[in-house]
Amino acid sequence: MRRFLLAGAAVSAMAAAPAFAEESVEVLHWWTAGGEAAALNVLKEDLAAKGVAWQDMPVAGGSGVQAMTALRARVTAGDPPTAVQMLGFDIRDWAEMGVLGNLDDLATEQNWGDVIPAALQEFSKYDDHWIAAPVNVHSTNWMWINKAALDKAGGKAPENMDELYAMLDNFKEQGIVPLAHGGQPWQDGTLWEAVVLSRGGMDFYRQSRAGRRPRGAWR
Repeated sequence: MRRFLLAGAAVSAMAAAPAFAEESVEVLHWWTAGGEAAALNVLKEDLAAKGVAWQDMPVAGGSGVQAMTALRARVTAGDPPTAVQMLGFDIRDWAEMGVLGNLDDLATEQNWGDVIPAALQEFSKYDDHWIAAPVNVHSTNWMWINKAALDKAGGKAPENMDELYAMLDNFKEQGIVPLAHGGQPWQDGTLWEAVVLSRGGMDFYRQSRAGRRPRGAWR
């Protein structure tokens, strides 16, 4: 059986992996937080229903950097896992190195080309072959609102910046920190990018990122 690489939004086949029992798959991932683990269980249960056992290889770290370090070590040793959670640009990097297999048969059978948006296919295909299957796709520029605090503030989600500032002021009056994030390095980086873009505009942002790979939206 071919070994597969499950990329955080996709499943990619590892071309140079050793044989692996069809009834068992090893999955390297960083979905270790409560909600993430619950989402991962959906995949585990689906495989279990098909008679496939899931061997967990969790690597904690919200950005996936530690997981990619573990993956490089496994691939270098000639022992890649069956599947790996992975971000969009990382998927393309591994494809360029020729270590991903071909998912064309499965994609054709399930009509991926008809149901997966073109923008996501950019990270799911390489040289016009499917090498990844999206399973989780989201953007980093989302803001979540405390429902209880919002109800006290009038129950209406802001639709423009003035309404946002008014809501945050209301939260502060309630004794709630009005705006916060998890303090992880990738979150600091995303916030930095947002500030640079909003203050300096697109040209200044591009200059500030010169020589750096764009951040993916597969988080």
